[in-house]
Amino acid sequence: MDPIVEIIEYINRTKYEDLPGELVERVKKAVVDTVGAIIAGSSAPLGKLVAEMVKEFGGKMESSLLVYGDKLPALEAAFANAIMARCRELDDIHEGNKRLGGGHGGHVNVMIVPAALAILESMPTPVNGKTLITAIAIGGDIIVRLRAAAGEAGRVGWEAPTIAPFGVAASVAKLLGLGEEVMANAMGAAYAQCAGNVLSTSDGTWDVWLNAGTGVRGGLMAVELARRGHIGAKSPLLGGAGLYPLYFRNEYLEDTLLSDLGKEFESANVCIKPYSSCSCTHHAIYTTLELVKKHNIKADQVERIAVRTCSYHMWLVAKGEHKYAPRNLNEAQFSMPFTMATAIIKGGVFPDVLNEETIKDAEILKLTRKITVEATPEKDEFMKKEGYPPDDVDIYTTDGNVYSGSEPFVIGHPQNPMTFEDVVEKFERCVKLSAKPLHRRKLDEFLTKVKRLEQVDDVRALITGLNDR
Repeated sequence: MDPIVEIIEYINRTKYEDLPGELVERVKKAVVDTVGAIIAGSSAPLGKLVAEMVKEFGGKMESSLLVYGDKLPALEAAFANAIMARCRELDDIHEGNKRLGGGHGGHVNVMIVPAALAILESMPTPVNGKTLITAIAIGGDIIVRLRAAAGEAGRVGWEAPTIAPFGVAASVAKLLGLGEEVMANAMGAAYAQCAGNVLSTSDGTWDVWLNAGTGVRGGLMAVELARRGHIGAKSPLLGGAGLYPLYFRNEYLEDTLLSDLGKEFESANVCIKPYSSCSCTHHAIYTTLELVKKHNIKADQVERIAVRTCSYHMWLVAKGEHKYAPRNLNEAQFSMPFTMATAIIKGGVFPDVLNEETIKDAEILKLTRKITVEATPEKDEFMKKEGYPPDDVDIYTTDGNVYSGSEPFVIGHPQNPMTFEDVVEKFERCVKLSAKPLHRRKLDEFLTKVKRLEQVDDVRALITGLNDR
């Protein structure tokens, strides 16, 4: 029997009352964080491009294209909102969990939240906050489990958006209250639309952000097809050309996918990003900033910086000349040396300080050249067992001192969580980057509703008002 059967049963039986209290709070933070990322992404080049494209498509007026104020078919609104949420590198990410054997889930709520909010607006009858929380929690859990269950093969070049159609379909099916047969057909159709890869992290292009939109669109299309009678594959995970045999070289960890299903939710173990860069840079940035603050280190006092990390991080964010002299913003966001140097000089890494102008900053580029990164067996072993390792950072200063650190958990990690107020503070920084001004009262109403989301009787218009000016 294909494990998709057990997953469908889990989707169907799970109720709000089954969710741990910390997960409920985590979902509420995810909603605020993802909507904030959408708002910030509305002014990014790809965000603008996609928004204009879907506006030209037109169609049934169902769901909100955030910031721009248009109503579009739910599928198109979710597609564009997801890409806007992704293209500033501000959306949350699952870095791994020892319980899963080190496998990581990757980007999660950037697909789940835009899909759920778009479908909500299109529904003819009220949906309460508890149902929305449950749907988001389930969808995120499935994305993480599916990717982590591929073990080392989960890092061969596919992304979380690759398998996102499954998680998106699960969330939407839960919101719509679909039966198991329709869910099963939707899961088959979801597999037919799995796509996306990390190629553009190495060539400085935009496709890595596009992946979020295609993952959302695939999941929503799968559900719509199934509702109309589509017959989907019955063994999409372990069938002859299923997900694990075809995409993940036949690597499949059953316990990672199915153990404690409905009891342990990996959607509770997602990290909220404090920095607008690849999460593989975050441990080094955070440790560097802590050392700089603790020892009052100035940029001109730095002689050199040495970083020890894992081979995966080395490959993704530290190898190659373009990591030291990024040619565009994408390459800068996927560079550990460049983002570390930016953090030291600018005090952080956020779109208001890391942008197209930053990559030309001579002071940052000079400091970047003083940073060396190496992969070590110890960090690789940690990666295999627990997920992203904490990077070791040694800052050598011109007066002969060496300051060393290795912060275990970046702010925003489940073991060093942001409070709801912290997430709101990040949200407000995102609002300042909006392509168009948003109404202050509407923003406050949105934040108030999300904070008490489990008490709201009808959440269909949760984000609709954000477009009112």
